[in-house]
Amino acid sequence: MKTQVRLNLYERGIVDALVQNFGYTSQGARKLVVEYVDVIRKLGGYDTCYDHAERLVQATTNNYKPEEWLKRINVLAKEAVQDKGILHLEGRLHVHVR
Repeated sequence: MKTQVRLNLYERGIVDALVQNFGYTSQGARKLVVEYVDVIRKLGGYDTCYDHAERLVQATTNNYKPEEWLKRINVLAKEAVQDKGILHLEGRLHVHVR
C-alpha cells in the first residue's frame, strides 16, 4: 500500500498551473506533482508555480525521471561545496579588507 502524499499550498499551486496552462486534468496534474514531489521540495519554492509546472511538463516530455533529476541535483550540490571560487579574484578582496 502506497502512502498518500499531502501537498502543501505551493505544490497545489503547481497542480493548478498544470491544469490551467498545460491541459492536464486535476487528477493527472496531481499524479505528476506527487511523482516529482521530492524534486520540487529539493528545488524549493523560489520559482513561480507556473515555472515548476513547465519544468515538470518538459521532464515528462523528455522522459526525465525524478530519480535522475535528484541525482543530478545532488551532484551539482557536491560540486558547489567543493568549489574554491576564483582564487585570484578572491585574494584581491581580502587585501582591501581590514
